[in-house]
Amino acid sequence: MDTGEERIGLGAAAAILGRPQDVVRRYIEEGRLDAEPTSGGAYSFVLSDVEGFARELSAEDAEEEVFEGEVMGDESESGSRLPAVPFERYERLLQTGQDYKTRLEERNRQVEEIRAERDAARVEMDRLWSEIERLNLVEFQRELQERTISTLEEEKARIQSERDRLDQQHQKLFEEKSSLAEERTRLEAELKILKNRGFFARLFGG
Repeated sequence: MDTGEERIGLGAAAAILGRPQDVVRRYIEEGRLDAEPTSGGAYSFVLSDVEGFARELSAEDAEEEVFEGEVMGDESESGSRLPAVPFERYERLLQTGQDYKTRLEERNRQVEEIRAERDAARVEMDRLWSEIERLNLVEFQRELQERTISTLEEEKARIQSERDRLDQQHQKLFEEKSSLAEERTRLEAELKILKNRGFFARLFGG
C-alpha cells in the first residue's frame, strides 16, 4: 500500500462501504480489502482502496449493470423487470467519505494552526525570559547572597546552641559521675567497718 496516500480508520471505512465493522474485518481476512494493522487491534486503510472496494460492492449488489448510473430492478410477479434505479446508496457513501475527508483536512489544518501558535508562544516566552534574566540578574545575585549569608548565620547559631547544650549535658554527667564515685567510696568504707565489727564480735563472742 502507498503510505503517502490519505489513510482512514476502521470506522470511516465501514461508513464508506456501508457495512458493519465486523463485516469489514471479514473482508480483510478474506483478502478482499487491504488494511494495515495498528495498535489495539484496529486497522488503517488507504482511502482510494476503500473507495474502489465500495464501487466493487455496489456492482455486486446490483443484479445487472445497464449503463453508468443505473441498474436493473428485480423481476415482478408478472415476469417483467422493475424500472432501473440510480446508484443512490453508492453516491451517498461516496458523499459520506468525502465529508469525512473534508472534516479530517479541516481538523488537520486546525491542529497545524494550534501548533504554529504554540511554537510562536514558546519563542516569545524564551525571549521574555532572557530579558527578565538580563534585567534581574544582579538583583537576583544580591538576594541570593543575602539569603545564603542569613542561612549560614542561622545554621551557625543553631550549631553553637547545640554545642552549648551538649557541653552542659557533659558537665552534668561529669558531676553525676563524681557524685557516684564518692557514694561508692563511702559505701565501701561502711561495708568494711561492718565486716570488721562482725569479725570482732565472732572473736570475742560479743
